[in-house]
Amino acid sequence: MSTTVTMWLGIAFLFLGIFATFLQAWLWSFPMEPDPGGDDPNGKSTAPKFWTLIHRLCGLSFVVIYVVLMIEMVPRLWEYQVELPARTVIHAVMGLVIGILLVAKISIIRWFQHFGGGLPGIGFAILVCTLVLGFLSLPFAIRAHDMVGATLSEENLQRTAERLRDKAEWAEDLDIEKLTSPESLLAGREILATKCVICHDLKTIMDGPKTPNQWYKTCIRMAEKPTFGEPLTEEDIPLVSAYLVAITPDLVRHKFQKKSIKKQQDKVASSLAEKTVVEEEMAYDVEAAAELVEDQCTSCHEMDSVEEYEDKSEEGWRSVVTVMIEEEGVELTPEEAQIVVRYLVETYPEENTPQ
Repeated sequence: MSTTVTMWLGIAFLFLGIFATFLQAWLWSFPMEPDPGGDDPNGKSTAPKFWTLIHRLCGLSFVVIYVVLMIEMVPRLWEYQVELPARTVIHAVMGLVIGILLVAKISIIRWFQHFGGGLPGIGFAILVCTLVLGFLSLPFAIRAHDMVGATLSEENLQRTAERLRDKAEWAEDLDIEKLTSPESLLAGREILATKCVICHDLKTIMDGPKTPNQWYKTCIRMAEKPTFGEPLTEEDIPLVSAYLVAITPDLVRHKFQKKSIKKQQDKVASSLAEKTVVEEEMAYDVEAAAELVEDQCTSCHEMDSVEEYEDKSEEGWRSVVTVMIEEEGVELTPEEAQIVVRYLVETYPEENTPQ
């Protein structure tokens, strides 16, 4: 079963769980009337029969989707080529808990009606587990499948093509226009959805920002690993690498802004702790500084992220460069770090900060 089908089943599973729980809460607001000799010792509900039937159909559909998803997902746990991350473990536990709760709920409805007072609590517990499952997986599945259509927009196609031309050494001999065409990107999506998820979930694949060369090297490394499924072929690697570049345009920007907001003045690197006057210690060339900044910064994110950064004070820029060195692995000498800070301060002065 393709990840597209499982994604839609997951969405249906989530909405059915929410709808059925709220419908159950409403139905339980109706009083019970005595029903001597009936199957339920608690009596007979006075809730509208139509909505009671709808609730039962929703519950049946929920159970059917659950069984289908478990048949599809459980065997994949044994196919993973990496240690299961905590998120995947939680995902699996929630799935098993839902199964136990469903068995308990069905048993009470069919055979143990005297425990019927516990049904609302069981229904609420199922809803909580369903919400956890949905929010652990659906956002990444929706992003990977480009449900909002941003990946194939003209603007993103141009951005991806420019990114590959400028940063992808492996794409120098390839037809960039063809590689970034909607047809090729859709082919890359299919490869991602059918081959890559055999060893990883989508969250693991999209967990951090990567440059085009890093995505390509990752795919090469994955193709060389043993797998229970169909491995990546030489033809697959450029296609899926280009698609990964296309679907993560704002991932690095988000991470950049998140790290920057959490800046701490006492965490300034030793090379930036003192406000060294660059021009007194070494030659400062604006063009060389601009080239250094572009080379170091755009390996992980676009220059738009720099231009949109809010704290354009000297301390703000020092803190950003410190984060990039200490947490993102940017390789700069102390002298180069001072040059970068000065260039940022002079090129993006504080008075130009957007309000």
